[in-house]
Parts: sequence; C-alpha cells; structure tokens
Amino acid sequence: MKRRVHKLIISDPNPYKLLGISSHENDYRLSWALNSDLGFNFCKTENLTVQPNDEEEKLEFSVFQSVSQNSQQKMYLISNRCPNGFLIPEMKNIDFFLQVFGEINQEEIDTIVSRLKPIDIVSAVFEIIPDKLKKPENLPQE
Repeated sequence: MKRRVHKLIISDPNPYKLLGISSHENDYRLSWALNSDLGFNFCKTENLTVQPNDEEEKLEFSVFQSVSQNSQQKMYLISNRCPNGFLIPEMKNIDFFLQVFGEINQEEIDTIVSRLKPIDIVSAVFEIIPDKLKKPENLPQE
C-alpha cells in the first residue's frame, strides 16, 4: 500500500514582524533617516496611548506610519520611551520599534535590518519575536 504524506502548514500567529532599534536621536530624525536612506514614507500619526493599570496615568508614545505604494505593507515606527515610562518595559534598551504588517518574508526583514545598521544614528537593530514579549498588546494591532 502506498504511503500518504500529509503536511501541516502552520501560519505565523503574529500578523506582524517586529524590529527593535536603538538610536540616540529623536523620533522625527530617525523617521527622516528611514525615509531618505531606505525610501520609506513615514509620516507622523496620532500618538499611541497606553494605560498600564487603573492607578497610573496614561502614557503617550509617538508613532510614525508608512504605507507601501501597492498597500501590501504598513509600517509603524513607535517610540518605546515617554517621560513617564516605557511601552514595553522589559525592553528598556530599545528606543524604537519598527512594526511591519502585511506580506513580508524573512529575507525582506533581513534586508531591512542590513540596510538599517549602516545608518549613522542607528546604534543597533535586531528582530524581536512578539510572542516573547510580556505585553505585546501595547503595540498597535491593526
């Protein structure tokens, strides 16, 4: 009798990819560098507001958005710091998150990382697995 082969295809549970960026510059300077050096079109959007718990005041984080020309990808450049705290507290060494929604493969992520590293104002960049974060719900959920 001939053997049958069944393949289980598991889709990525996260609808986005996430990069962590360390930079000593302000958010608008980093977004300008990404626009000029990588050809993105980041524009300032509404701040992301998070309330860690009922007792604490709301925290606001700056957000820049870029939509690809064919609308297949949407990216957010999100600050991890505000005067009163962090968006993702366990990632205090990260200044910004680059969140990518849409169709993107690992090769494209690796290309973005390799193109970000030579930018003068970027100290470090690396991929983050969203499942490992304690509070991934703080990030935008398209």
